[in-house]
Amino acid sequence: MRHLKHAATALAALTMMLAGLGCAIDPMPRLNEQIKAEDRETRLEAVIRLANLNDQRAVVALTEVFESDEELMDIAAVALVKKGRELKTDQKPDPIIEGIAALANNVHLPERVRARAAWILGEIGDREAIPALKTASGAKLGSGLPATAVRTQATEALEKLGAAEAGRAFELPMGSLENQELVTLPEPAPIQLSE
Repeated sequence: MRHLKHAATALAALTMMLAGLGCAIDPMPRLNEQIKAEDRETRLEAVIRLANLNDQRAVVALTEVFESDEELMDIAAVALVKKGRELKTDQKPDPIIEGIAALANNVHLPERVRARAAWILGEIGDREAIPALKTASGAKLGSGLPATAVRTQATEALEKLGAAEAGRAFELPMGSLENQELVTLPEPAPIQLSE
């Protein structure tokens, strides 16, 4: 028992020393728990912290929120735009673009998720997304009917990327999110689904 008490004291001292040196304990396990909390505010706070975290694993967690949390899907989408603009890589295909493109073109996902994924691709502003957006501009639902909202968002995204005759401004201007600590994330314009 005495050894356990000594070990706990030593661990606490080591943790304080590492924190003082700028070393932090890995925040991801706690954030992964918080994004699954029942309380919306706890989940929102976790999404904002993930958006500000300089860690590739944050993209995976934000993608999970984007796909599964109806209440925070749009905020997670903005966070993914921030990550997509910040986490530039020489790796081709870019893993963020590739992952979001797979969501936009997955006929098994709800149309709103797919449409917002196309929006994310346009807002990131990377022309690497053009082939996936061209595919999404002809998107269909699982029933075979046109996925109008996905098509609209993909077409607008192509305009943002300069891949269409008409140009379009970014909804989230370049420089408005990236490389800064944000305390809130803006709400994007709602996706209009066809009835």
